[in-house]
Amino acid sequence: MFSINSYKFWKLPALLIFAFLSSGCEKDSTPGPDKDRYEGTGYKVYVNGEEVRAYTCRVSAVPFNQIWDGYQRPIDQTELAYMAQWDLPETGNSEVVITVKQPIASVQINPSWEGIQPRVDGQNVSFTLTGLTPRNLTLEVNGTHHALHLFACAPQTDIPAEGSVTYYYGPGIHRPGRIKLQSGARVYLAPDAVVFGSFYAVNASDIRIWGRGTIDGSQLDRGMGSGLGFSGCSSIEIEGIVLRDAPMWCCSLFGCTDVNINNVKIVGQWRYNADGIDVANCSNIQVSDCFVRSFDDALAVKGMLQNNGEPEIVFIGDQNVENVTFERCVLWCDWGRAMVIGAETYAPTIRNVVFRDIDVIRTSDVFMDILHGNKAAISDVTFENIDAGIDDHTPEPVFQTERGQTYTDPNRGYVPRLMSISIAPNGWLDDKTLGTVDHVTYRNITVHGNQVPTSDFAGYSSVYRIKDIEIDNLELDGSKATDAASAHLSIGEYVENVEFR
Repeated sequence: MFSINSYKFWKLPALLIFAFLSSGCEKDSTPGPDKDRYEGTGYKVYVNGEEVRAYTCRVSAVPFNQIWDGYQRPIDQTELAYMAQWDLPETGNSEVVITVKQPIASVQINPSWEGIQPRVDGQNVSFTLTGLTPRNLTLEVNGTHHALHLFACAPQTDIPAEGSVTYYYGPGIHRPGRIKLQSGARVYLAPDAVVFGSFYAVNASDIRIWGRGTIDGSQLDRGMGSGLGFSGCSSIEIEGIVLRDAPMWCCSLFGCTDVNINNVKIVGQWRYNADGIDVANCSNIQVSDCFVRSFDDALAVKGMLQNNGEPEIVFIGDQNVENVTFERCVLWCDWGRAMVIGAETYAPTIRNVVFRDIDVIRTSDVFMDILHGNKAAISDVTFENIDAGIDDHTPEPVFQTERGQTYTDPNRGYVPRLMSISIAPNGWLDDKTLGTVDHVTYRNITVHGNQVPTSDFAGYSSVYRIKDIEIDNLELDGSKATDAASAHLSIGEYVENVEFR
């Protein structure tokens, strides 16, 4: 069975040499080429009577992974999914009609607990969104495969004129490659702009990236850094854009301070190590109102020796992680963890980390994980107002052991775990010391679905121990958990003071 101890087998070494593309720019004037729209069996989207462009995004089809250097996941382990986004009208009401080009046997709008009821009329599925609150949803017809991701955004209020910002990308195709941003850079992506490439910055400040366009890393080989990568930077704002098919980690912060990520949509992640948002050795980070569908971990907090996968090495191992908040996000994780601290925890301290108002449509391994394998003193971690969706059947994660092997679900009644805290050497970093975990709060946690997940806490020794865990209002299978037994929680050695409220 897949377990917390298997993590070390499915990460590549952190210290690699990375090439990067030139920053020369090529632009096609055609808005939305055929290869970026799916005109065959798929969807057409209309909002208040107007068609909204629907794009493809490649996602993982099966929870199948491998660890071989120089070997990428083959395309036959993936499938096409779809995405469409629009700005909410000033009236606040969106009448959404989706034409489905396949027979409809079942329809589900997720997160299901939002209570949005689809109406089916022939090949059309319709529903209504009211108000100006942004919504990140999925429409799943006939099951979880080939889903349509729908992003209803708050109206844009700051649209610059072309030529007034450092980089302006209008509707159409742009091929800038790998661009290094300097302090003060402004990058704007207009609706229906598709930028094939990525952006990074080192020891820079006052950078803003915003708009409604897409940054697509599909033409970058694995090893060419993140889709967005910031090292040693401060005062960064990222808002409204779509990130698609990053070469490895998607949106990465290393040793940064004062970063605001809002209304960012991450889709089309299928490659090995395709995390969503990684926050490593950073402080004062705010991530809000985002959608993340990742292959590997969706929202990750880490302590690392240096920036991982970026073209210019920055050592960050002496910097703390503190004051990191993720809130009002919707997650779908195809392989790893939905929310995780670790597995790299090489930092003096990791403290004041909050995951709040998070909807997890589904995950493959763990919903809320603290995977502690290095020296950090981890404290004051809060998971609050978490809704966790579990399907009637979750395909079990499997490791690929030989080339050409195909995925077969063991079908052993696998269910992802809900909460996990572990302290143990994981082989990810050479540091031989371990740390502690103190004061973790799980508050208002609700599991949706017919399957009941298990949870587990385990320390390593009387020195490297877990202490003071509060579980306040945990609901499983429609019932409140009042103790470890009713929470399906295994409490191992070196765990002190687990309190239920």
